[in-house]
Amino acid sequence: MARIGMNITGVSATMKTDTSPLMSSDFYMTSSGLSIFGANMSENVTVTNFTDAVVPVVWSWIPISWEWWEVIQLILAIAGIIGNSLVMLVLFRVKKKLCSTDTLIAGLALADFLTSVFIIPHAQVKTLPDTVAAQLYCRIIHSNSLMWTSICASIFTLTTISIERLMAVRYPIIFKRFFTSRTTSLAIGGIWIISLVINTVSFYIHYIFEGNCALGFPTPSFQKFIGIFFFISEYLVPVSVMILAYVFTIRTLRERAQPYSAENQSRRPNKLFLVARRRVIEILFIVVVIFIICWTPDQFGFLAVTVGIIDFSHFDSPLYRSFVVLAFVNSCANPIIYAARNPNFRQALKELFRNVPSIRLQSVFAVIDETSNATTDTNVTKLSSVDNTVV
Repeated sequence: MARIGMNITGVSATMKTDTSPLMSSDFYMTSSGLSIFGANMSENVTVTNFTDAVVPVVWSWIPISWEWWEVIQLILAIAGIIGNSLVMLVLFRVKKKLCSTDTLIAGLALADFLTSVFIIPHAQVKTLPDTVAAQLYCRIIHSNSLMWTSICASIFTLTTISIERLMAVRYPIIFKRFFTSRTTSLAIGGIWIISLVINTVSFYIHYIFEGNCALGFPTPSFQKFIGIFFFISEYLVPVSVMILAYVFTIRTLRERAQPYSAENQSRRPNKLFLVARRRVIEILFIVVVIFIICWTPDQFGFLAVTVGIIDFSHFDSPLYRSFVVLAFVNSCANPIIYAARNPNFRQALKELFRNVPSIRLQSVFAVIDETSNATTDTNVTKLSSVDNTVV
């Protein structure tokens, strides 16, 4: 993940002169670039464009260079802020109390909104004094721990939505009992707490070294542990859960659609059920695929560096910059998916721009809840207002 490579603006090196091979622990990041240190260093040769004069330890900043990745980051940030703001406005305008799906979608939009705010390019610190305020800056702000907390919350919320949708389809009775407004809100709160705890490691591995914000691992084993831990907790497990939930949801919807088809091909509830099934499958498929496409290169790149397969300088390469930008696309992709594939969301957007109260819509995203018992007259009425042309 890009949590290490986000702030690299140049490369400076202090290289050992002995012939022993460089280990991954011989590297650490500073706010001025990439530094290389030997564990058995007896003599150092400075390879740098900076002067050897002692730099006064004061706050100084590196201005934004507006490289191509920073320009794209700004565009993605603006798109994410606008898109996710619209999602939250649409959901909170619904007159009826939010269902579990709407609540989780609102939580996802909030996490993506904060991520979009945090990825706005800004000047990076170059030098700073060793004070309490400076230490906090390095460990919290410069480390981007707040940004990664919101990204982590977004990933876990998306995973929870997959589970919630599966429960709504496969176990509707259990779903109605446990996925209440209160439990859903508690789940979102728990997701943020877990995300914050996971990212406290940034507070430990970031510190001030010789007037710079530095990143260092105490041992090579700890470095590998951190890389594997983040890869498993923030990518492998969520992706596996989402894929499995998606597969079981499709299977359940197909199993429940077959009895209707066998009984009466012309039954209105069955037709509406099939339409809703296709829409739900499509939305889940798109969300999961977009997430995997956006995050896979970045996650595997981060894992390869932290376990020592690839050199640490990879974090400053154009290729890895591309991985970071691609990962940030995910923060603004979901509102586009909703607008393209959810007719209720499009209707709510129209009402928002026209400043018309959302009276018709009882829920924006809860389609599966209604279709799981689609034989009732009430649910048929609800589904009959859905725009079927999008599927």
